[in-house]
Amino acid sequence: MQETLNALRQIPYVTSVQQLSGSIQDEGFNFDSIQHLLANRKKITLIGKNGCVVFFAQKSNIVVIRSEANVNLGAIDLILDSIE
Repeated sequence: MQETLNALRQIPYVTSVQQLSGSIQDEGFNFDSIQHLLANRKKITLIGKNGCVVFFAQKSNIVVIRSEANVNLGAIDLILDSIE
């Protein structure tokens, strides 16, 4: 998984890649709420004027990818699709 996170960090315009888990709480995210949103899907992409955030569910972890507006979402999708 660490290799995948490093590959995501190398994509131009990606500003941060974070791995969340239920045991480690982050003040910026409510893990339970995000996990509930991802209950029926593996990935959610939120696109805004100033950038986007991709939430990706992987077993009991959630990967959070933040980027600027010009990011190549196809490159992110390609890397995430390679995760089994």
